[in-house]
Amino acid sequence: MPNFIVRKPLRLKKKDTIGIVAPAWSFDPGNFKRGVEKLRSLGFRVKYDRAIFSKYWSMAGYDDERARLINQMFADKEVKAIFCAKAGYGSIRTIPYLDRNIIRRNPKIFIGYSDITILLSYLHKTAGMVVFHGPVVADEIYENMNPITLDYLLSILMQPQPLGEMSFSTLKTLRPGKASGILLGGNMSLIMSAIGTPYDIDTYNKILFLEDIGEDLEFIDNYLMHLKLAGKFKRIKGIIFGKMLDCLDHSGKKYTIQDILNDILPDLDVPIIYGFPSGHRGREEMDITLPFGVSVTLDANVPKLIVNEPAVS
Repeated sequence: MPNFIVRKPLRLKKKDTIGIVAPAWSFDPGNFKRGVEKLRSLGFRVKYDRAIFSKYWSMAGYDDERARLINQMFADKEVKAIFCAKAGYGSIRTIPYLDRNIIRRNPKIFIGYSDITILLSYLHKTAGMVVFHGPVVADEIYENMNPITLDYLLSILMQPQPLGEMSFSTLKTLRPGKASGILLGGNMSLIMSAIGTPYDIDTYNKILFLEDIGEDLEFIDNYLMHLKLAGKFKRIKGIIFGKMLDCLDHSGKKYTIQDILNDILPDLDVPIIYGFPSGHRGREEMDITLPFGVSVTLDANVPKLIVNEPAVS
């Protein structure tokens, strides 16, 4: 996409207003309240419409209403960042009701993960925004939240400078090498569901982050084969797998992600690492916020990820 211009949102500052939306599942009000209290204790103002407590099926209200509140937060000049209450399912159903013109005129921080991946892809592709793969209010944000999660969240959203090197004990090298590119990605099943749509992920010269939870390795195998057949690995620069929580081989054959890569992508000569702690993880484990749409360097020889530029302005 040679004419694609990425716009970085303004950095978040103390006393700024964070707007909260609920694009997906309904959520526990108690968990939501403790998340809001934590954000306020950090020095931010918090704003949300009571309509986010609505329920329709498994979701936080009707599709058009959930989308209306997203549009409203983008249009609200007071709101500097938009956090999601919870992920789960339903974000894709809001897309037909989102107002592209409002969003394009008002780029701002938007953060979430899992089911929110589809909105991250939509916002990046249709509005040219840098977006953020990170915590949701009713799950990961609370008084005694993981301090590393909090540190990375605040650093990436508040500091207009490169985040630099990230190396964690959970990282494993699946294929060595070093490469630079624009970081994009998210939940594998949601990336799959975007194929063939206007917000299909563009992997040309990209470092692709992939994560999921609770999927049999046969499903992961299918996802990766689908991505291959869709041409998503042809000109990719590198791959980062998340922790792939509870993604196991239930056949009893002890098959692994490495085996899948050897089967499906034997000739893909790019750096690949596994175990990056962003997205789904154990309850008290760290959840590292990743900026999608900025330049990074993946060094699988160490292994580590280097964020080369600021994600906010």
